[in-house]
Amino acid sequence: MFSDFIDRFRIISLKWKLLIPYLFFSFVGTTSLVLIGLSSQQEIIKEEEKKELLRYYEIFQASVRMKAEQALAMATVIAEDPIIEDLLRKRNRSGLLDYTQPLFEKLKKDFGVRQLHFHVLPGKSFLRVHQPDQSGEMIAYRTSIMDVLKTGRGTKSLEWGLTGLGIRGVAPVIRDKELAGSLEIGYPFGRSFLEKLTERWGPDFSVYEKKGPHTYTLLASTKTSQKRFSPSESLVSGSFEKSQIFIAPPRFPHIALLAGPLRDYRGDVVALVEIEVNRSAIIHRLSQTKTLMVVVALVGICVSFFLVWIVAILFIRPIKEIVAAAQEIAQGKRETRLKPRSNDEIGVLGRSLNTMLNSLKERRLQIEEYARTLERRVQERTTDLVSSEEKYRTLVDNLPVGVYRILSDGTIEFINPYLIDTLGFDPEDMLGNRFFWQEKVWGYDETQSKGIMDILKNDPLGFRRERVVMDKQGQRHVFMDQAIPFWDDAGNLRWFEGIMVDITELKNLQEKALRTEEIRLLGEISARFAHEMRNPLATVGGFARRLKDALSENERQQMLAKIIMDEVARLEDILKSILSSIKPFTLNLVTVNLNEIIQSSLNEEEGRVTEKRIRLVTALSPSNPSIQGDEVLLKQALDCILKNEIINMPEGEKLFLSTDSETANVMITIRHNAKGLANEDLSQFFYPRFTGNAETTIHDLPLARIVIHRHSGKVDVVREGEDVVLKIELPLKQPV
Repeated sequence: MFSDFIDRFRIISLKWKLLIPYLFFSFVGTTSLVLIGLSSQQEIIKEEEKKELLRYYEIFQASVRMKAEQALAMATVIAEDPIIEDLLRKRNRSGLLDYTQPLFEKLKKDFGVRQLHFHVLPGKSFLRVHQPDQSGEMIAYRTSIMDVLKTGRGTKSLEWGLTGLGIRGVAPVIRDKELAGSLEIGYPFGRSFLEKLTERWGPDFSVYEKKGPHTYTLLASTKTSQKRFSPSESLVSGSFEKSQIFIAPPRFPHIALLAGPLRDYRGDVVALVEIEVNRSAIIHRLSQTKTLMVVVALVGICVSFFLVWIVAILFIRPIKEIVAAAQEIAQGKRETRLKPRSNDEIGVLGRSLNTMLNSLKERRLQIEEYARTLERRVQERTTDLVSSEEKYRTLVDNLPVGVYRILSDGTIEFINPYLIDTLGFDPEDMLGNRFFWQEKVWGYDETQSKGIMDILKNDPLGFRRERVVMDKQGQRHVFMDQAIPFWDDAGNLRWFEGIMVDITELKNLQEKALRTEEIRLLGEISARFAHEMRNPLATVGGFARRLKDALSENERQQMLAKIIMDEVARLEDILKSILSSIKPFTLNLVTVNLNEIIQSSLNEEEGRVTEKRIRLVTALSPSNPSIQGDEVLLKQALDCILKNEIINMPEGEKLFLSTDSETANVMITIRHNAKGLANEDLSQFFYPRFTGNAETTIHDLPLARIVIHRHSGKVDVVREGEDVVLKIELPLKQPV
């Protein structure tokens, strides 16, 4: 969509190219200024409204304080009356009522007093003149009265009482320097008090009593509208500790409202005052101002557009004349010079066209000659270059070798994708690090790298090295690195280019072939050695048996002959074990169920298990998957291992055998008690003990380990407490 607009904008005339942007920016600028002006004006008005509400809130609080001070002053004057002091000290309730009843009626009529209340120690209501029938209860909950009775000093506050929330002043009654009690004067905190404030100051006042932690009910209000803005709507997150101001709250755009807490003598919030100001006049004035600013802005845009229209016409007219002349020049229809104009940019353009006419005259013949041959030569050369670049890039990107170019300061200018993928580093890390090549590829410090750079600066043939490079994952790669330097005209090294051939697999194959050849040669030597020893041992054993048989049982020489026979038997066992281990074999891979093989081996060893009173505990997982392996060799290896464990473990012990499967392996665990097994026996677990006893000597024990390793498995023998644990791990599939 944006590209279509650009294309359409390009084909319109220059006049509209000048007018459209100006009209757009003038409209945007004027509109922005109007919006900013209105927004600023509204913010200023809102700030003034907030200040006005805060002022009303201070006036309200000051009015409450003034009323409380007035109540305290009246209470103090009345409390100093000697007759009242004497009657209260004597606890003459009826006399005190008769004396103060006329006084209370006068205060009620002249000053609006609603409570006249006497209290005595230790905090008991003595006489309510305004309600004589309700007296005598404890009033310890009235903090202000208790403080007066304790300190003997008067207090004033907004406080709850039996008659509700009121503005109260409490003065001590002292007779002969002895506290006789206290006197309380109270004003009602209701609609009449709020109406006087509204009549004098203008805004509506509403007071809400606090009935619970977050519950307020209306006590009095000067508002006549049925729609009320409740305290819960005017407060943020139920916060009553400080006042909240709302200018045009939701559903009440024509009011500005302050909701502030009212505190009692102890400083606790006991009520909430709402001060509401009607802002209809402000909204009306803002609407008029907005209309005026919009009209002025539209008139300004129209006038500006008209003036720019005139200027564009005057500006474009000479340009059109020059364009027409230029078109004639381009078509070869005009060779005369243009008339000189003013010294502004248009005049400079005319003089430039005249200069172009002179140049065209001089070079026309040359251009025509070049035009006949230039296009063909450029096309041929371009085709060759494009083809060469494509071939080179395709070759470099797809070659299984690393190609690079390094600048003289160590910065990598180019590196092909093969080398990036092989090393595994991010291209940004390689290209942005000037020391990457010398640290990660060469593996040298700054001093050694300087030596290589000196070789490149002096030797045009560069260098050829075999390098070991660690990739990002820490894997080892072997490369054959061939680098060639390039110099500038002054003989300074500009960069060097090179290729790196990955010969890791070749090196691994060489090492593997070397190890295989060594193992094969060692096997042949061992087999040859074992065969060569077998004949002499057989001869020695035979002569030792004949010598033993020829001697009497009591002769010492017969005992020596028997020792020779036993040692020859041990050597023959060793030879059998060696021949069993080095005998070459090939795996015949089939699908094998290890649980079935283990169960078969246990069945074969059932006699030994019973004879040694071994308690066999098996936990062969039924969910074990089958593996790929040579069933005969695995059976032989497991038979050998189980037989060795049963023979060498103590009698009457428990043999635990279990199987379990992991993601790609099957685990076989064999555990039994091994109190007499030394730690050095663990490292030589698969080396059989050649005692000369054919029953306890297991010749194929080393072969069992070799079979497991040939299946790409592993065997671990560890000690856990007094138990020896044999763990055999076999893969589900053999690696290719």
